[in-house]
Amino acid sequence: MMGSAVRKRYLLIPGNNSLSHVVKCLAVGEALAKRGQEAQVAVGSNHSLFLRQLAIEHLILPDIQESDESVFPSVEWFRRPRTIIDCIRAEVDLLRAHRPDRVLGVFRFTLKASARIAGIPYDSLICGCMTPDSEEVLGYDAGDPGREAQRADLEGFYRYAGAKVGDAAAACGLPSSRGDIRHMLKGERTFLWDFPEFAPLPRRPDLFHVGPIAWNRWPYDAFDPQARLDGGRPLAVAAFGTCTKCLPSIRRIIKVLVDRGYRVALAAGGQKEFLAVMPDDPRVIAYSFAPLPAIWPSASVLVTHGGQMTVFEALQYEVPVVVMPFQPEQAHNGVCLERLGCGARLIASQLFQGHPGVYAKALDRMSDEEIGSKISRIVRDPSIKTRLAEIGRTIRRYRGAETIAGLLEAR
Repeated sequence: MMGSAVRKRYLLIPGNNSLSHVVKCLAVGEALAKRGQEAQVAVGSNHSLFLRQLAIEHLILPDIQESDESVFPSVEWFRRPRTIIDCIRAEVDLLRAHRPDRVLGVFRFTLKASARIAGIPYDSLICGCMTPDSEEVLGYDAGDPGREAQRADLEGFYRYAGAKVGDAAAACGLPSSRGDIRHMLKGERTFLWDFPEFAPLPRRPDLFHVGPIAWNRWPYDAFDPQARLDGGRPLAVAAFGTCTKCLPSIRRIIKVLVDRGYRVALAAGGQKEFLAVMPDDPRVIAYSFAPLPAIWPSASVLVTHGGQMTVFEALQYEVPVVVMPFQPEQAHNGVCLERLGCGARLIASQLFQGHPGVYAKALDRMSDEEIGSKISRIVRDPSIKTRLAEIGRTIRRYRGAETIAGLLEAR
């Protein structure tokens, strides 16, 4: 029997540096609604317009990410104690007003403290590499030059951010605590949207690999497969998320793909500037929101920033993935793909010290021939096709949003 006898209430609150965090909440909320439960989503003002355009009801909360609108955790998120305190107090006020049975945070650094203050049970949804249980160094595989320097920089950042949030939480009434900020991303139960083969972690009773979470209610562009994708050329998908801004790098990658004989479907992620990357080339079709579920079956390769939502969709359809990252988590997804045998990093590991430009500069040092050859090797490698078939079967067994809804409801 679906659903429990007592209707429960849930608040789902994402970090707002990525629209993918928001839509994960929407997917879980829809799964809870199907089970007869009540779920509300609270987002930052930067994503409210997107939800209003889709007529999706939501609440609005401030987020420390609004300090600089960065798409990755930055020093600015944690620099100002007053900003953190204000976010915690706004979350506490919302929790006390709505009194949910549980709250789910998705990559939200302040919500664990707020839930403790408000006395609301707290669970979290995150990727494995951003938990303190992970021993990985973001963007580096074992043996990569510079790995220990990157570890030291990241650990320094984790401690700095942890101290800032700990002090703000203490100012709001919690016992004083300082430590790795990643502990604030863990809940009573921590749901992982990746899978063990991709991001192996030690087994723990509070960690649950629920698997990838898909949401297919994007405002997709119209799609005509015959008019759009035929032409005798293999199809490459270029997808760089909803907030990547490095247009010169993206334009160059697309040009290399076209020169290598590909027709390119560019997923602009709602970014208007992407739509004019190569407007006069009939071999490039730019979609504001690409109908990727209809495109994947025809795709030969995905070239991407490395966002996990897009990567896992491609793997589900057994499409090889090449990652051109613009921040460390994305770079690490390239590392994981290489170890999985399903794709590759376009550039080598780079020491990230808060400057995304290091990745673009690494691409600038490569010739067009080097870029094209790396992509071609991935597409032609028969061992990758074998691994893609295996991993595709693995991913298709998961029902991430439905699994989380069931686990939430069971408490």
